[in-house]
Amino acid sequence: MKYIFFDFDGTIADTKVGTIKALQYMSQKLNITDLGADTYQKFIGPAITESFGKYYPDLPKERYSEAIAAYDEYYKNDGLYQLTLYPQIEDVLSALKDDGYQLYISSAKTESLIKKLITYLKLDQYFTGLYGASEDEVTRSSKADILKYALENAKATADESVIIGDRSTDIQGGIANHVHTLGITYGFGDYAELRDAGAESILEDPTEVPSEIRAM
Repeated sequence: MKYIFFDFDGTIADTKVGTIKALQYMSQKLNITDLGADTYQKFIGPAITESFGKYYPDLPKERYSEAIAAYDEYYKNDGLYQLTLYPQIEDVLSALKDDGYQLYISSAKTESLIKKLITYLKLDQYFTGLYGASEDEVTRSSKADILKYALENAKATADESVIIGDRSTDIQGGIANHVHTLGITYGFGDYAELRDAGAESILEDPTEVPSEIRAM
């Protein structure tokens, strides 16, 4: 293994507070049903348009851009920084970098937001590349497309790469790109979701990640 691609939300940082507040703001602005915190937490990880289709089936696709604009209005000003780094994650990143691995972010967040957040969290030193959704969140939004884009830009070979993430979409994106998959349960997904998605390995404790990577 040479190349490690990390999901961001639910893998590097707990972004629940800011995301839920942004979705509540969006629902008020569009005058659509507030689905509640439990459902809004399920939006974290997949592309936002994917979640619209799943949880707001009556919302016409023509309104997706309006919904994204409303979400962004709150999130980009306030919600973005309502997050916490998972305990021991920085130690994990440091250990992997010391082992000689190339570390990347592959996230459904837009690339500009990922760059802001990695700088804000003072994690720049650990990552060789930061990859995310296209700025319109439509052209490149699925985890499979984002990881494909990341692999191409990093010039990483699939058989020497692994995606680490907490949701089924991370695992499915990895499988679609023929890379190794490592699911983690300290984020927003659970063991059953990751197992059913086909994760190669599943861990509960972030400190186990370096030894698991070495064994893959």
